[in-house]
Amino acid sequence: MLITEIFSLEDFRESIPFTAIGARTCYSSGDLNYLLNDPRVVSREDRAKFLSKLGNYKHFSVFGHSFAYKDLSQLPEEILNKYIPETVKNLPKEEKARMLATLIAATKFKSHYNPEYPTVIGVSLRHYLEDMLEKSEEEYFKTFEKMAEFDIPIQPLGQRENTTLIGLLKEYDGYAVFYIDNVSRTMTHQLVRHTALNYSQRSQRYVREDQNLLIIPQSVEEAKISVDGNNLKDNFLSIILYLKEQINSSDAKESLKSQAVERINHFLEGFKNKQDITLKDLFLLTDQLAEAVYDFAVYNGKIKREDARFILPHGRKTTIVVSGTLSWIKDFITKRTDPHAQWEIQKVAKQMKELLNEQGIDV
Repeated sequence: MLITEIFSLEDFRESIPFTAIGARTCYSSGDLNYLLNDPRVVSREDRAKFLSKLGNYKHFSVFGHSFAYKDLSQLPEEILNKYIPETVKNLPKEEKARMLATLIAATKFKSHYNPEYPTVIGVSLRHYLEDMLEKSEEEYFKTFEKMAEFDIPIQPLGQRENTTLIGLLKEYDGYAVFYIDNVSRTMTHQLVRHTALNYSQRSQRYVREDQNLLIIPQSVEEAKISVDGNNLKDNFLSIILYLKEQINSSDAKESLKSQAVERINHFLEGFKNKQDITLKDLFLLTDQLAEAVYDFAVYNGKIKREDARFILPHGRKTTIVVSGTLSWIKDFITKRTDPHAQWEIQKVAKQMKELLNEQGIDV
């Protein structure tokens, strides 16, 4: 109950929309422009239902994108006294506030404390909701209705290619929220190793993979290697064609299977007159074969997408929302702009740095 006594929902007012964007990223195949106009983000009624559903599932991680700071020396002294040992209650108020700030930092996952601001603590909306649920389930669910009342439109602060800065707090150690699109899952596997940050990634359990085809590295694009690939190509294409026919004859929804068939037809057309097969072609053929097996498993085998996805390559396109205090964002940028970092994550880190520099943040 500690966090709900110190913070109010109003403290997170400006950053609550970033939670909605992060959550919709998990469940939607739409781009950022689509998400910024999604009713579950911009409509009070739809947002309330959506956020309440997340609350019912205890899907707390998305609420990490909403963050606030509080100077505990501004609290009534009786609240400070409630959470510190009896033996130190005669200490000056500032010292008690410092002790309480360090207590929260030590016990609340991904809260933020900096000795430079000894009485200040930063927490996320996740911390607030977890404490609210412990306090009262009835109040917990009412909180989601109140969240929906905060109509604060998201206005992205800048974009560099596939990286967009959608939110920024500058007080104390700040907080930044980035939307990153058209990167591979290979890259995001590296990204999430920076565990101090918060992430919401497009789900392969709930989102169809039709449009999330392979990211091709430049080294593969430029590789001077080819094979006399008629037999090899024909073997790939014959299997893909067979799977397409099976998908088309399945009893799945016409609208769903027709999209898969159309995608495969478009792919087959592109390979019809190819003679020599490059390394890039092999990557694309393998990816399309994996996609066809995935569709076959879903539409013909009635396999859940969460199990069918096991066949899909790591290099598949994905979308992710990343947020964190500026100190931890800077730590990520320092490590991943190093020349030894892999090209894709290095590129995103440089884009993040440029976007923060535009906002007067020195990285």
